[in-house]
Amino acid sequence: MSVEVETLGVLKGRLGGKVSVSMAGRPARLKDFLKQLRSELPGFREAVEEDGTPTTSYLIFINGVDYRILGGLEYRLKDGDEISLVPISHGG
Repeated sequence: MSVEVETLGVLKGRLGGKVSVSMAGRPARLKDFLKQLRSELPGFREAVEEDGTPTTSYLIFINGVDYRILGGLEYRLKDGDEISLVPISHGG
């Protein structure tokens, strides 16, 4: 089982845009998955807090839907899911 992780904005430049991540041996809950991804790839620290929650600077979508609508951080990932980390831009 694998999921695609797509990064946009600054993270895209740092991490290369889209990566396929094997779920073998990984937790299925979104929060645990993000927490592990953050520990394995330090570039995700900008978007994900140490406890697995998204930072206030990023939105997370699963298959184009805000993760909060799908059950929040308790969402159980499925084969083929696509997680997108989208930076929130602020003007001033």
